[in-house]
Parts: sequence; C-alpha cells; structure tokens
Amino acid sequence: MTQAKRRLPKTAYFVTGVCERHEFRLKPTPETRAAFAFTLVESAKRHGVDVIAVCQMSSHYHAVVYDRLGYLSEFLRDFHGVMARFGSARDGVEQTKFWSAQDGDAVELGDMATVVEKVAYTLANPTKDFIVARPETWLGVMSQVETLGEGLDAVFERPKRFFDPEGWTSEMVMFGSDYPFEWYDLMSVEDFRKSVRERVNQYVAEAHAEVAAGRRRWSGLERARKLSVWHAADVELRREVGRRAESRKRVAAATKGRVLAMLASLLDFRKARLEAWHRFRRGLRDTLFPPGTWFAWRFYGARREVGEAAPLAAPS
Repeated sequence: MTQAKRRLPKTAYFVTGVCERHEFRLKPTPETRAAFAFTLVESAKRHGVDVIAVCQMSSHYHAVVYDRLGYLSEFLRDFHGVMARFGSARDGVEQTKFWSAQDGDAVELGDMATVVEKVAYTLANPTKDFIVARPETWLGVMSQVETLGEGLDAVFERPKRFFDPEGWTSEMVMFGSDYPFEWYDLMSVEDFRKSVRERVNQYVAEAHAEVAAGRRRWSGLERARKLSVWHAADVELRREVGRRAESRKRVAAATKGRVLAMLASLLDFRKARLEAWHRFRRGLRDTLFPPGTWFAWRFYGARREVGEAAPLAAPS
C-alpha cells in the first residue's frame, strides 16, 4: 500500500523524474528542450512553485523546487502529463508509458546546507554521469550557477507541434532560477551561489579524477545526439516490491538530528491522517484531517487543518 503524501506549503523538495525503463525520451533536441522548459515554467507558474534549479538529462531530470502553496502534486501532474503527451505525439506512439512510477521521487529538504547540496548535484549531473567534462556544455535545459536566484535566463518559444496555438498557454516563457524571499535571512543569494559553485567544482574534480585514473571516460555530446529516444540507459531498474523493495528517502538534511525530527513529524502525520481516514470512511464527513493532507482533500473533499512546513534550518 502506498503511503499517503504530505504536501505542506513552504516546503523545499529535491524532485527526480525518470523515463520508463530509463529510455532517452527526454533526449534534448531543440524541440524537446523547448517543450521541457515551456511546460516546466507554465506548470510552476500555475501552481505557485518556485524552481530553484533544474537539469534535463536524456533519460531523467533533477530539480530543486520550493512548493509555496502545497500544490507540488498538481505541479507534477501537469508537468509530467503534458510532457508525456508531447512525447507520444513526437514519437508517434499511443499507450506507451513515458514516466517510471518506480524511479521518480520527491524528497523533502530540511536545511539550507541540503538545498545547496541538491542544487549542486543537479547542476553537476552531466559531468557526474561522465557525459561531458564541464556541466555547462551539456545540451539539455539546465540552470546556471551564475544566474541562480535571478529569475531569468533564457527565452523559450512554445513548440509548434502538439501545443495548441489557441490554448491558454503563453507564446513564450522566460526560463530562470527563483530564490524564495523566505530564505534571505538564512543565506544571501551571493553566498548561495558561492556555496553551490564550490560543491559543483568538487563534483567535477571527482569525476575528472575517475577519468584520469582510467576507471571511467566521457561519453561525449556526439553520442548523446546520435542515440535514439528508445535507447535505454544501462542502470539497474527498481522493480522489487514488498519487503524486498529498496527503501526510499522521504526526507534529507545535513544532520542526523534534523533527519530524525523530520521523520518523526512525517510519521506523526501519517498516523493522524490514517486515523482521520478511518473516521471519514465510517461516514464522519466533518472529520478534520491533519495539515498537509492531499489525496483525501483533493479527491474526496475532506476538510483539513491549515499548517506550513517547519522553516529550513540555517547552515551551520
């Protein structure tokens, strides 16, 4: 049974979306780049999500986001749904899964140090995956360290294929990086960029050391351009269920104490939500669900308490 999702306003997440069977359905051609950026920006704007950093790889993407209103699930529904339908139209297929349900994730972040780490991981990904020697040379839609928090970077026009020119979407969008005003007291934008740049450089140095030692090599941009969208990355797939299933991280923080506190809060939510759900199913429709309840509120009209995520901890 899937555990209930908690969607509290003002929560930072590290989001990973993976294509089914790790196929290269996100291969960054100019058209797919435009569709990815356009759909991401439109979905984020619609649901009050701040995109801090993102990197579009061929088989997956990483993003660090700030869910201002508690609508992360709606944001992912729209972003993933439109990209899946675009991919089906582009590749001329029907009833073919685009996204993997087993490999995607959204991990709550508990402090600024972890936000920095996940942003650096996101931006260093093309080099960490041994594709290019410097991440900024990658082809996919990607935030740049120098423009983190500036809110603007590149302009993308709405792709002509699949997207309705008479629809409600914009003709073009400005892709960029947000920096929530709630974080200014924790870390300035300048210090944020500096910390991310230092960690990215560490990731790059580690990858270069592996290549210099002969243990790995760069696959290169030409190979990325040539491979089919149906090519599958050579990774181990998550397919186990039950007790054999791989444990997933639901929260992340720089200190064990912070992680334990976040887990305790999440477990308390799940317990209170389950008790409320049992009462609700017995016909007690005035049952008040705990803050962060999403599914019962969204699909069954359940009432829920108002609440926000605990503020991010400052870097130590």
